[in-house]
Amino acid sequence: MKRSSFLKIGVFVFFSLVIASTSYAGGRWSKPGLPDIPGGWSEIDPAEVYPDFEYNGLTPACSACPTCMSDTFKPLDKFTFFAKKGTVNKLVIYFQGGGACWDSVNCLYAPTYTQQQVETIESFADTAGMGIFDTANRKNPFKNWYFVYIPYCTGDLHSGASDTEYTDIWDEIPGFDSWKIKHRGFVNFQVVLKWIKENFERPRKIFVTGISAGSYGAISGFPFIKEAFPLSKVYVLGDAGNGVTSEAFQKGGVDNWNVQVPDWIPGYEDGFNPEKTTADLYTDYANYYRWSKVAQYTTAWDETQAWFYNLQFGGLVSYPLEWDNFPYDPIYCGWHNQMLEYAFETADSARNYRYYIAAGTAHTIMMSPSFYTEESAGISFAKWVRAMVGGFSRFRRHYRQGPWRNLQCEDCEDPVVCP
Repeated sequence: MKRSSFLKIGVFVFFSLVIASTSYAGGRWSKPGLPDIPGGWSEIDPAEVYPDFEYNGLTPACSACPTCMSDTFKPLDKFTFFAKKGTVNKLVIYFQGGGACWDSVNCLYAPTYTQQQVETIESFADTAGMGIFDTANRKNPFKNWYFVYIPYCTGDLHSGASDTEYTDIWDEIPGFDSWKIKHRGFVNFQVVLKWIKENFERPRKIFVTGISAGSYGAISGFPFIKEAFPLSKVYVLGDAGNGVTSEAFQKGGVDNWNVQVPDWIPGYEDGFNPEKTTADLYTDYANYYRWSKVAQYTTAWDETQAWFYNLQFGGLVSYPLEWDNFPYDPIYCGWHNQMLEYAFETADSARNYRYYIAAGTAHTIMMSPSFYTEESAGISFAKWVRAMVGGFSRFRRHYRQGPWRNLQCEDCEDPVVCP
């Protein structure tokens, strides 16, 4: 047989295999290794998809707070999550924010967290102006990616696996001496991760992010996502969650959540360690997964983060910018200075970590129009993120070259004068 005949046969066999690999299934053409979901956004109910799912004996749920009840006194604690179809084999995993709670006062009476899931499928009908969710924006680095959106309604920074009884110290819940809050943020994350693992074979890239409380979910979930997809390039960026906390909160407040940690990483073999700060998590996780890019964003004077820092000292102040010069300015300055110290120390300790510290007091950026306009640190934040996920960059101890480097505002619009 002539050489040309062998070539023709080879070409025919090759295209036959290609056609077979994109077989028609379930009434639609679908790409192998990607979820067969409709275009646009879809809502996924774990109770329907995984009716027997449990983690640590707990099922996915929201907080079931005292006011989260139906007319028949049934807890309104349903948890669902959302996914959006993309056109490339890349995935964004997003953790939503919404405060936190850790005692009877802010879990039961004056809630400082999102108690029920507020998102529905209608929430995604129009995503114009919603930062990285605005996939019609040509500047969006993720415009063609798949998305998974994880709501937040558990008060535990997406890290808890505990149903905790809080005493009714103000005697405001008729017929009850205490009330159980379902801190099941990590349980919810685990059922979402199960769905992701079963529907994505091997994404080329996975970008893990979250805002406010969701930023802690992003860094907490990052090791579990990386272990689930060891061959994928996994990136993590925490938005407005720098973990400046009081010692009392660090060593007591989070006890009510039963925080889950990756026990295969050195220093976490025995579970949650209250001596570990959020900066330690970023450092330890970045060094363990040294080929993943790890980053944080915040404004220099994030008023919401400072407000929660003040709350941990028992301060009942309505808004940080309304603080008098004394005694609240020292707390605001304390948050600012500790935030900077954490960022600088992490950058010195992990060569694959970067920070972007912007001017002002605004809280969060990933779901904001500011994602495309922020440039107070000298480089457009959108370009900075694009450089993070766009290509290869060498990990050097000092980051003075390239767009994805450590950046800090020069004029940070300081609202107070710190010593």
